[in-house]
Amino acid sequence: MAERLSLPANASSPTSSQLADNEHSSSRCSSQEPAATRASSPVSSQAVIALIVVGFKRPSDDDAGEASARISRKLKLDNKESELLTFASKLPLHEQILFNIGLSLRTMTKANQIQPVDAQYKLSDVLKGKIEIYVYNALVSPQATGYLDEGNRIVLAILERYPKWGLTPAVKENFAHYQVVCARVSERFSDRRRHIKLAITQSMGTVNQDALGSHRVNATDIFTLVSNATKLKGTTSMKFNSVNITVQMLARFAFLRRMLLELPDGVSYWKTVDKQLHDIRERFKDQPKQAISTFFKGILDDDLLEFGTNKDKHLDDLESVALTNTQTEVADAMLGIVTIMTTDEE
Repeated sequence: MAERLSLPANASSPTSSQLADNEHSSSRCSSQEPAATRASSPVSSQAVIALIVVGFKRPSDDDAGEASARISRKLKLDNKESELLTFASKLPLHEQILFNIGLSLRTMTKANQIQPVDAQYKLSDVLKGKIEIYVYNALVSPQATGYLDEGNRIVLAILERYPKWGLTPAVKENFAHYQVVCARVSERFSDRRRHIKLAITQSMGTVNQDALGSHRVNATDIFTLVSNATKLKGTTSMKFNSVNITVQMLARFAFLRRMLLELPDGVSYWKTVDKQLHDIRERFKDQPKQAISTFFKGILDDDLLEFGTNKDKHLDDLESVALTNTQTEVADAMLGIVTIMTTDEE
């Protein structure tokens, strides 16, 4: 049975004047405790806590375990959550209180880390434009060693060199903000890869058989294909939104078209391209640099024979074409060279 809570021995009885005050106070609000009694009451906070917990009997471990199991089933807790609940149920009352406070504090910390949708980091138009330009330059560069992962790293590394565009050290250090930038780069690579693959697919034409043998009709020559694939649609407001077409770029696109032409059904195109590029580098790694250029030039010559030439364009016309500053910067980055541009192309 719960014990009575007795007042300390030195608690004095109310005086007549206090009783008079009490009657006056009672007439104003009969449910309110007399002011004099409240003011002079010696009941301590420890006594109140003692009153709360007096007579409390801690359940046995078996009882606590059964109750925890029942609650876990009702709330559909997972194994870890059930174990945590069972552990807490076996703690003394004061430890349970502290345990719940600790869980509440951790929940508050987690909640504070969650950003509402309307508070998410938004890219500036300048940064979006730069991402668009550098993504395309990375994809059409004949120096590209792969098309699925390497380009992301290259573009992000270049953007970090120019904090005034938006990718500042503070943005990079903020995980959520940096992920917005990374997601934008990745999304633009995915979209532009689709654009390039579509341009190549539409350039194939059809194979006809006649007395002269098999030949392609309605096919697109390599000059036109590269011109179509390198248009930076959606960035017409940017001052520098184009690339200069070179013989090496034509050879790379001839390779990409050959890979699509020979791709078996059900096989990933870009994964196959990346693997072939890796195998080619391994094959020529111990040979002179010119050897790999000759290899790709041979693929370009075969493409010109199969898909035709452009009467208004000739390979000789492209021999002296210089790269834009952006093309040079991307090509250098792919070779591990850091180039900082100081022209208006920034």
